[in-house]
Amino acid sequence: MRPEKIKEIREQIEYEYKRSSYPEGFPQIPDLSGRRYTNEEFFNLEFKNIFLKSWIMVFREDELPNPGDFRIFNKLQRDILIVRQKDQSIKAFYNTCSHRGAPVVRENEGNTKLLKCQYHSWSYDLDGSLIRVPDERDFLNLDLSCKGLKEVYCDMWDGWVYISLSDDDPGNLREYLDPVASEMECFKSSELVTIWKNSADVKANWKTCLDAFMEVYHSPTIHKDTVNILLDGNGMAAGLLKNGHSRMVTPKRINLDGGMLGAEGQDFVPYIETCDSIHAETNVAYAIFPNFITPTDTSGYVAILFWPKSLRETEIEYIQLGPKWEEKEKPQYWVDQEVSFHSIMEEDFKNLEPMQRSHDSGVFNKMPLNYQERRIYYYHQTVDDWVGRENINNEMVAEDILSPFVEK
Repeated sequence: MRPEKIKEIREQIEYEYKRSSYPEGFPQIPDLSGRRYTNEEFFNLEFKNIFLKSWIMVFREDELPNPGDFRIFNKLQRDILIVRQKDQSIKAFYNTCSHRGAPVVRENEGNTKLLKCQYHSWSYDLDGSLIRVPDERDFLNLDLSCKGLKEVYCDMWDGWVYISLSDDDPGNLREYLDPVASEMECFKSSELVTIWKNSADVKANWKTCLDAFMEVYHSPTIHKDTVNILLDGNGMAAGLLKNGHSRMVTPKRINLDGGMLGAEGQDFVPYIETCDSIHAETNVAYAIFPNFITPTDTSGYVAILFWPKSLRETEIEYIQLGPKWEEKEKPQYWVDQEVSFHSIMEEDFKNLEPMQRSHDSGVFNKMPLNYQERRIYYYHQTVDDWVGRENINNEMVAEDILSPFVEK
């Protein structure tokens, strides 16, 4: 993170501690319609125009270490075949044979020298090109060069694999991720390892789930014996960033030299030396549109991904990354962190499903948001940018009022 940005954030934290009223010059945030969480048509518009068009983080690049390694990604109601190439690049395709539409591979992961359909043995090279068709003589004017696997846009950022299912060019990935990508360079994510991963299915709309991770206003209530011990929400400094991304910097009450909840008293706390000091003394959490949240620390960060399964069901996947260690045994810090973080997630999960039932009751019509919750409104505003406000019922629209407050 640039020194001038760190200075600006620290000044904002100081301002937040001192202010006693609503910030002068900041507009009143309009209420959000409760139907945004319960309307099937709106959900379908979101899925079609956001999840099937934007850049989406799928998994770690090191999960495909060798040429021929493949994995099926199926969290967007489509089976996408992602393959490590002979030149070490990574490509992605629909797992759909060009002959009769059968899946080319049936295993969720593996290694192969040839992508061979299990139905009629049409065979494809790792780059998706069709190279063999049994009984080719029985086809008239079959041009193998035109029958390769349908490719999906695929790129990498700092150890993560991204895809886009858009028919049109989604644009440069790095430019899309900035300024978050630039600010997170200090973590050297490509050198980090996966410490643990977990997931949970929550019976709530994906935005109900994601909204909960966009503010710390709820921490004194929901997380009073966990997060609220570590972080002081009174000084939270939020930043609205381009492309719908955002930043939330919350001062720590403890562990000011680095480490998350549970680090106190540990003999060993991992420390990424290239991190900026602000990552030790605060919790810097980023949201990358559309479905990635990460609270960071000098010991690493947790990647939290929200996958909409239906209008009222979301898979939440969370993956802890951290620096490698020399000992055979996993450091106790990480053992404790997994338990601690899972308990924090459970506190949120217990609240989300009852919230969705409340949304569905018909009583919940409008959501009044405060200044601390402005990242939520900005997120919904960006959702509508992608969906197109002309496609949304007027009373459900999140008008564009926060663009003037996006950091330049």
